Amino acid sequence: MIEPGNAERSCKAEPTEAWVPRCIKTLCRRPQRNLLAAAVFFLAACLAVALCLPTSLIGQTKQAASARPPLAPGAYFGLKLPGETPELFAPGIISIPGRSIGHLAFSPDATECYFTVFDGVYAHTRIFFTRYENGAWTPQAPVTLAGGKENMEPLFSRDGNRLYFGVKNSGGGRSDVDFWTVSRASREQEWSDPQPLPAPFNSPKDEYSLAQTADGTMYFASERDGGHGGLDIYRTVSKPGQPLQVENLGAPVNSEFNEADPGISPDGHTLVFYSVPNRPGVTGGSDLFICFDNGRGGWTTPVNMGEGFNTLGDEYAATFSQDGRVLFFARFDGKHGDVYWVSTTALERFRKLSH
Repeated sequence: MIEPGNAERSCKAEPTEAWVPRCIKTLCRRPQRNLLAAAVFFLAACLAVALCLPTSLIGQTKQAASARPPLAPGAYFGLKLPGETPELFAPGIISIPGRSIGHLAFSPDATECYFTVFDGVYAHTRIFFTRYENGAWTPQAPVTLAGGKENMEPLFSRDGNRLYFGVKNSGGGRSDVDFWTVSRASREQEWSDPQPLPAPFNSPKDEYSLAQTADGTMYFASERDGGHGGLDIYRTVSKPGQPLQVENLGAPVNSEFNEADPGISPDGHTLVFYSVPNRPGVTGGSDLFICFDNGRGGWTTPVNMGEGFNTLGDEYAATFSQDGRVLFFARFDGKHGDVYWVSTTALERFRKLSH
């Protein structure tokens, strides 16, 4: 019996490239009697080589999976990671009856969590915080990052030492939502005083829902002038020797209707966002759509993520974990909002539907 770890070595022990031709040459000296035998030998050799290849490829796949670093102790409240069907996240911990949750943000090691809580229909937003320390998660408590204003939609930087969030100011007869940030030297330090992000992030109109790729590209939604209509999704563009710029993702992502809450995968190749009932294909209040980098600087046609992801209620607040393992999103049924999570391997099936 061949041990699994030695399967590839055993297949290589017989130099098939050498012995197959010799067998055929010998057998073909008596063609009437041995032609069939030669064919059998040849097919057997091909089968032996073919059986070696899957073993090698399976080994490579297992090596790639094991290369992903293990989760830190207590990460994601110590919960088992989800499968390919969306499931309620942290019931009784984060998703609690009577409490509505929006965006959440985990630190890179998933041992700190900031999340949005709101009342009624997306009113009176504030940010709550909890962290894992001394073997347990601390009690959840509201934090005011920008005093006297509504705070929402937190986002950790890739190194965990900066926190971005939205700030809602009421005044002038309209709501103005801008991006702010705080920073720290390490997890053990307090956050700095909050500061608004400069242009081109903020504009005279509303901005929502920052997201970031591993290379630092930022995605967000904005009502700024020059868009396709309503809220559009934008991303930052860095060019040598020039100030940071932002660009509208354009069609087919953006439309004349609202597109917002961009969730971007760490590698920047998968985008999940919500759109509203006016957009063709929306079946609920707001639905999640998914599209992929088309390799030419644009995006494939977004597809509705359908059953399991979308309902007759609102789905929104798509967020990728920083290690790319998990997609989070929120669902509001008109009375309260919960958070769901799903393995990102579930997203691959949409690739063939998005052209």
